[in-house]
Amino acid sequence: MNIYYDSEKECWYTASRDTYLFGASNMCLANLMPAANHAAFPIVPHEDKVGPLIGIMIARNKHNKLIGNGELFKQLQEKLQQHAGGIIVIFPPENLQTEKLTGYIFCSSRNSWIKAITPLPNIVYNRVPFRKTEKQEPFQTAVSFLKEQGIPFFNASFINKWELHQLFRDSPFLKEHLPKTTLLKQKEDFADFLLTYKNIYLKPVEGFKGKNIYRIRLKQNDSIHVSTTEETKYYSSLNQVWEQYQQDWLQREYLLQEEIDGALYNGNRYDFRLLVTFENRYVLTGVGVRQSTQQNVTTHIPSGGKLLSYQEVQQKEHDLFFKKIVDHCGILLTQKYGFTGEFSIDACVDKNGQYYLFEVNAKPMLFDEKEIEEKRCQQLIKLFYSLTNFPFQNKSQEMTHPKT
Repeated sequence: MNIYYDSEKECWYTASRDTYLFGASNMCLANLMPAANHAAFPIVPHEDKVGPLIGIMIARNKHNKLIGNGELFKQLQEKLQQHAGGIIVIFPPENLQTEKLTGYIFCSSRNSWIKAITPLPNIVYNRVPFRKTEKQEPFQTAVSFLKEQGIPFFNASFINKWELHQLFRDSPFLKEHLPKTTLLKQKEDFADFLLTYKNIYLKPVEGFKGKNIYRIRLKQNDSIHVSTTEETKYYSSLNQVWEQYQQDWLQREYLLQEEIDGALYNGNRYDFRLLVTFENRYVLTGVGVRQSTQQNVTTHIPSGGKLLSYQEVQQKEHDLFFKKIVDHCGILLTQKYGFTGEFSIDACVDKNGQYYLFEVNAKPMLFDEKEIEEKRCQQLIKLFYSLTNFPFQNKSQEMTHPKT
């Protein structure tokens, strides 16, 4: 069935004579004759309710403009309409009120996002793009309110890389796949780590997209090469390096991490980007392969990395490792941060066949591989239906949550 939205009167209604409740705040839909200029949305009737209404929390930038992965949200709305139905509303945390919110819904007939007032959503998916937003009062207040209302809220926050390392280090299985890592607090930490491992990385604890990463190499003549994605600089002593970079390195938290001698493909190292979603258990949704080309500091595409097909490097050993690691990671993330519906893993294999896990991202960016994004949307839609108790078309079995 369809429900309709009258933007002028800020009214949701249905053409049905039956009474239906909409959203977590149980808004009673009006019974009206549909108008041609009103946005229509396929939706699932379930007992006396219609839905699901899926909230996606985003944020405003310094120019007060809403920021989020609009392409992903649009794809999710289109996928919902291809199945039984449902509505996605995107909103910043400060727009959440006691029984309603002000956000934006995607209208397919107009191919645009339109402003709308909706009841409280049946579920909220956290896609806030800024760490600083999650530390501010509106976000914290919104999360507390959703918890009080019993509204599912998943992927609760960004992940701190040092916290993650400590969490995984306590796992007998995962600790075998972690590069040697420590927190940089003072010059002695840097000196000891560099002298021990020779080739190391400095990574910001709250970094993203491969930015502000340094690769540092201690040469046999005691010279030190410091590389970023833009350039390499050369120093004659450790003291020189420290004097040059200490202000930046101590101003924000950095990790020291040993460099892994990664396997090569056509002369350049590569690593894996795994997309993981929850469907009764944590499952591998797709594998992206990124290869360094212009520089060897990072394989991130925006920094000059190259996209490879997984089939080019696929081995049964890779497949087995991925299958093992995704469930271990997902269960621990849920225990630490609350239910995690999707995440991505950056991993690699070294020249000796040993696998390493570098980091986990609780808010995966869009994958360049269309087939992975297609499957991702499908998995998220199943999850939305499951967490809101609305029936999913062709759903084979009921989902259960991992233990927290």
